[in-house]
Amino acid sequence: MERTRRNDFVLFIRDKFEEIEKLFNRKNEGYGGIDDVLWSFSQTAKRLYPAMYAQEPYAAMFLVAETLVDKHNVALAKGIAVSECEERLLDRIVYSLLQLKMVYDRSAVAVGENSEVNR
Repeated sequence: MERTRRNDFVLFIRDKFEEIEKLFNRKNEGYGGIDDVLWSFSQTAKRLYPAMYAQEPYAAMFLVAETLVDKHNVALAKGIAVSECEERLLDRIVYSLLQLKMVYDRSAVAVGENSEVNR
């Protein structure tokens, strides 16, 4: 087994992010809103966790994303030879990026609320 050098890994990351962007664009056509990439998460969160969504919408959407990621985790727990292994791993990265966006959006809302309270 060959060692993976840091520079080679950085190039690998850049290459994979191009694939991730293409995968996201293809799949988001089906589950995103016209102008809202988190649309399906908010709709599912409203239906499955209405009380949580009313209090903490991003927390509810985050939970929905975790549930969707779990289907990939269950399949990948079978090992590296599982069918669609690569796409499942890329899907997990997309979900992680969407969840990271939820974290940032939640923080931005909190900052906005705090600035209004301090006026």
